[in-house]
Amino acid sequence: MSTRQEIAAQNRQAFLDAAIHVFRLHGINAPLQLVIDQAQLGRATFYRNFQDRQALVLALMEQALQRLERKAEYYAQFNDGLIQLLENHVENLPYLTALMEYWRVIGRDDPRMIEIYQHRNAILQPLIDKAIKHNVCRADLTTQDYSMITAILRSSFQGLTETEQRHLASRAIDLLLNGIRI
Repeated sequence: MSTRQEIAAQNRQAFLDAAIHVFRLHGINAPLQLVIDQAQLGRATFYRNFQDRQALVLALMEQALQRLERKAEYYAQFNDGLIQLLENHVENLPYLTALMEYWRVIGRDDPRMIEIYQHRNAILQPLIDKAIKHNVCRADLTTQDYSMITAILRSSFQGLTETEQRHLASRAIDLLLNGIRI
C-alpha cells in the first residue's frame, strides 16, 4: 500500500473511531461536525470518505460485522462458543452503545441492512447449531433470538458510566443465561 493509501486508510479509521466515541456520548444523530472535530481532520476529508451520515453508519455496521466474524471464528472451537460470544459483548460496549440507534439513520428494510443481517445470521448460525448440538442452549434458539438478546444488552447501557454499563451488562447476561428462577 502506498503512503497516500495508508494515510487515506488512517483517516477513514480515525473518522470511524471518532464516530464511535461521539455517537456513544451524544447519540447517532449528533452533529457530524463533532465527529470531524473528534477525528481532528477536515470536513472535506470526511466527505471524501463518507457521502453522508448513512454511509458513516453503514461503515460502522460493516466494521462491527467484521469484528463479530473474527470473534465467531475464534469461539467456534468451543461447544459453548455462542455463550462465550455473548459474554464477550461486555467488552464491546463502546460499539454496542454507539450503534444501538442505527435504525434512526438506516431503515431495517434498507437492502444494505438486509444484506448485513443476512451476513450476521450466516456468521452466528454455526455457533447456534453447535450450541444446540451440545445441549448448551435450547433447541429453538435462532439468530433473531440472538438479536433480541443483544438488544436487551444495548438497552441497559444508556446514560451510564462505563463502569455502570459493564456491571449492568454482566448482570443482564447472567440473568439471560441463568434466568430469574431460584
